[in-house]
Parts: sequence; C-alpha cells; structure tokens
Amino acid sequence: MYGKLTPEIVDELKGIVGEKNVTVSRDEMEDYSHDEVAMSERIKHYPDVVVKPGSTEEVSEVVRIARREKIPITPRGAGTGLSGGCVPIYGGIVLSLERMNRIIEIDEENFTVTAEAGVRLMEIF
Repeated sequence: MYGKLTPEIVDELKGIVGEKNVTVSRDEMEDYSHDEVAMSERIKHYPDVVVKPGSTEEVSEVVRIARREKIPITPRGAGTGLSGGCVPIYGGIVLSLERMNRIIEIDEENFTVTAEAGVRLMEIF
C-alpha cells in the first residue's frame, strides 16, 4: 500500500533540507514516535525518517517526493498534543515543522498573531 523509504530517497530529502535536518537514527527519532499523552508503548510508532524543512518551498518539495514514492507523511509541530495526532502510525516521514518558527506579525490591537507552524505559545508571550 505504501512505498518504502530507500537510501536514495533519504539523499534526495537531504538535498532539499540539508543533511543536518534529516534524521534516520532510531535513538534520535525517539521524541518523534509519540506526543505528550502517548508515552505508553501502545501509542508509539517510529517514523522511517524525520525531515525538518525551513520553508514552505522545502515542505512542498518533500511532499512532492512523498507523493511520487507513495510514502506516508505525518506533520508535527512541537509534539505537545494530547491526542496522538503527530504519531506516525504508518512509519514514513515525520515532517517536523520546528524550524519554521518565525513570528510574522503580532497585532495587539486586533489580538492576532501571524506565525509559522513551528512557533510555540511560550515564544509569543
């Protein structure tokens, strides 16, 4: 049903986001196998790779490769959720948005914040 991650695909991903932003080490992927509620073994699944894009263009390129190769993607913000939504139950790519952490605008008059997906609430207040 899903395609398999190959060393060639990993190299292609490294070419998009940089080698230091691609993780295949099981030890380094521990934090990406669960969220805050999923500390039990029954809601814990390891990805095949963690990719950390730094821009929407990089996200688009990673998604293009995943679609072409039929590799599942699980997007992940800070991993502080309590529903297991960022747990990669089918393996594949965890698309960690932690590098996309820029605050674009804080509009105090209208009580709005425009921010990239990796911005944590503690960084706003």
